[in-house]
Amino acid sequence: MLPLIALMLLSAAPPTPPQVTPEPKPPPEQPRPQCITAQGRELCGFQCRTSGSKAGCAQTPYGTCQVIRDEVHCWDPPRVAIQHPPRTPVRPECKAVRGKVDCGFNCRIFNGEVACNSTPYGLCDTHFGRLVCWDPPDSVIHEYAQAMPATRCLNASEAIACGFDCKASRTEVRCTNTPRGVCTMNDQRLTCFDPPSLLHCDHSNPPPPPN
Repeated sequence: MLPLIALMLLSAAPPTPPQVTPEPKPPPEQPRPQCITAQGRELCGFQCRTSGSKAGCAQTPYGTCQVIRDEVHCWDPPRVAIQHPPRTPVRPECKAVRGKVDCGFNCRIFNGEVACNSTPYGLCDTHFGRLVCWDPPDSVIHEYAQAMPATRCLNASEAIACGFDCKASRTEVRCTNTPRGVCTMNDQRLTCFDPPSLLHCDHSNPPPPPN
């Protein structure tokens, strides 16, 4: 009797819907380049700008072009910065002071100098009238990107260094270039070591550029 009831229940149960495998999402559509004409010469690229008879374009949609004092300055970030954007997307910029121009991320002006980072994970600091900018190695950005530990700059006397695990004596300062590195100080002698990165990063399409 029980097998008959079980068979009736199975026959009355609604059929199991077939599993549908979701189609992979297409890669984000990249902005299309544009072309402009200046002095009878045609230029193509992204973020194109003109100033009088001068013109320029970035080579990628992640770059920037700005007109500063009637000059066109264009800059593109390195591939590692394109493939590993920070949590809050940010576009590069250009800044100028006293006729000097630099482009990149986190641009700073200090004491008549201008400097920028090559990646959004770098930092700039000042010491003894100098402006110092530092970027982590590409291998560190590939491995950590948005989860990268905090970096800092440390100074000792007239010296300054930036990176990870910074340590200083009275006259010397050193930092590691990777979060896994270590600096030690024995008898006022600094020793730093960075293990090699064993990460192999295989990228496909990059994320869309920031607006």
